[in-house]
Amino acid sequence: MIADTLDVIRRDLLLGDEDLLVLQPAAADAPGAPPLGAADEIREVGRTRPLLVVFPGRPDDKHFARLRDALWPDVHFVSLYDVDEAGGIERRMAGRSEALEGRVQGGRRTIVHTRTYDEALGPATTKLKFDLQAQSWNGAPGSPTYAHYRWMRRLIAVVAAPQMGERTLDAGCGTGWVGIEAARKGAMVSAFDASTEMVAIAGRNADEVDVDLDARPGFVEDVPFDRAFDLVLNSGVISFAPDPDVYLDRLDALVAPGGRLCIGDINPESRGFARRRARFPLIPARELNGLTRRTVEEKLVARGYTLQRALYYQLSFPVPELMALSEKKLGGFGCGLMLSLNKAACSLDQRTGSRGRRWFDSWIILARKGAAPGGSSDGDASHGGPTDSGAET
Repeated sequence: MIADTLDVIRRDLLLGDEDLLVLQPAAADAPGAPPLGAADEIREVGRTRPLLVVFPGRPDDKHFARLRDALWPDVHFVSLYDVDEAGGIERRMAGRSEALEGRVQGGRRTIVHTRTYDEALGPATTKLKFDLQAQSWNGAPGSPTYAHYRWMRRLIAVVAAPQMGERTLDAGCGTGWVGIEAARKGAMVSAFDASTEMVAIAGRNADEVDVDLDARPGFVEDVPFDRAFDLVLNSGVISFAPDPDVYLDRLDALVAPGGRLCIGDINPESRGFARRRARFPLIPARELNGLTRRTVEEKLVARGYTLQRALYYQLSFPVPELMALSEKKLGGFGCGLMLSLNKAACSLDQRTGSRGRRWFDSWIILARKGAAPGGSSDGDASHGGPTDSGAET
């Protein structure tokens, strides 16, 4: 009954018979049964190779979400294929769905495509993903949300406060805007990214705003520079790291003695991310792999860093959803208000001890390598100065 379905899915994935093992868990024999009981059987096989896991009927998405959480980090859900009574197949991936061409034998069933942890977060996967999506990560000048896009990337440079002529590295630079903001403050900025497409866009962006940015392809495991830096910026990358301890060790090696590391990423404790994990069976691997701010602070302290400043930013649900609605349905009406609200909330969080971990989707930490001059903390891990740098181009 399912042979023709599996053939269609393999063609859709551009894979042969030998590339995927088909698993029909014994615990999922009853149509529509909650799939959680199949976790051990799936994990046993799926931790070492990709699978197509067949479930009769169409279990509830929330049940699939619980199964996904039970299997992580050994196994990651990549896509779901839903077959209806008439034999139509719909492919679902994180944030999108599409009907496949043709028909197969009818009967409701769901097939889950899984990957191993190493496949989901491996360097080759990450590079391919960002090469294919590079332009979409560059923002859209003139769009209602572009000012918000630039504010978020400017913020890490504002927190880091680079000095004139300071040797600065944007590690995992993406399309370059974090490093560009540091260069606009007078820093001498080098940058690298795994995606050659991202690096090319970063170079063009720097040219357009007339700043120097020495951007090259590279991984943190294979940095294209042979020196340490006074300031290392790292925004939105550690959640893609298969081993965050190894990743932080390699970042640490890029920071000169007495230098600073300014690192930011998604906040898995936010109400928005918690809501997504509970409701949707398919979410990007980085959302499952993200670290809390407290965890990263502890890891930095264990490596001899002194925390100087930490903050949360980017209000969580429902603000991002309202901004998207404003852009798509209301011609951008309200986007400026949402940006002002984000700035004010970020500032308020700092002034009240930065306790808003449930209310913000992202965090930033600034830390100095080794003890600060004079043995003081040279700052405070919860409070800081202004959170915006003013005018934007």
